[in-house]
Amino acid sequence: MAMTLRLPAEMDEALRAAAAEDHRSVQQEVAHAIEDYLARRETEEIKSDPETLRALAEARESVRAGDVVYGVEAARALVRDRDAS
Repeated sequence: MAMTLRLPAEMDEALRAAAAEDHRSVQQEVAHAIEDYLARRETEEIKSDPETLRALAEARESVRAGDVVYGVEAARALVRDRDAS
């Protein structure tokens, strides 16, 4: 999607300076800023949902209790152990 973005001169200068500092084009800097904004919105949405927070807390507790494994080999070992019982 192509779009024209009109910014106040001061904001344009700040954006160009940030892009140069981050070694990005202005377009890349704008895209990065939008991605960051959307991610923060999603985070705020998650934080405002009690059911999601409860599920995250349960998942965190499962990790602490050792009920979570990481990696293919760990998962295969878990299945082998379960099948052997």
